[in-house]
Amino acid sequence: MNDSPENQDFETPSPDRLDLTEPIAWNAPEGVQVQRGKLWYVFFVIVLIGLMALAILVFKNWTFAVLLPIMAVALFVLSNKTPQVINYAISPKGIYIADVLHDFSEFRAFGLIHENNQHSILLLPVKRFSPGLTIYFSEAEGERIVDMLGARLPMQEIKPDALEKFIRLIKL
Repeated sequence: MNDSPENQDFETPSPDRLDLTEPIAWNAPEGVQVQRGKLWYVFFVIVLIGLMALAILVFKNWTFAVLLPIMAVALFVLSNKTPQVINYAISPKGIYIADVLHDFSEFRAFGLIHENNQHSILLLPVKRFSPGLTIYFSEAEGERIVDMLGARLPMQEIKPDALEKFIRLIKL
């Protein structure tokens, strides 16, 4: 009897083949920390002062002029917040983000995003006006995560819209 691989009628399972019933768990930051230089802050203050002048001189709206610095401080504090490290997991039940289960039926598809040396997946919701859900991961875990999601959701190409491009351009 010839035991050469060419004569075998069955497929030998690969040792690194993914078991789709085993959960995958990892830790990753909740977002990407954007680095801004001094020039960015100078430009931010100039735009703020310009908008306040426009509100007072053109629109004669003092309330909006007072509200602008309050909104600017809130934006400044939120955009400079250091991303927390979150526990993620994917199991046959769904996707766990910080111990909150999101069922696969909540999503219609997913897509891969790579920006600023950070890998992420955007889960596209079934509900029309619901925001997408972003999951961050390291490159080492990427193949297993994509395989697990790909077995349950269709993968599609994700292109940033005009608002996302603008937000990236102004580093928010």
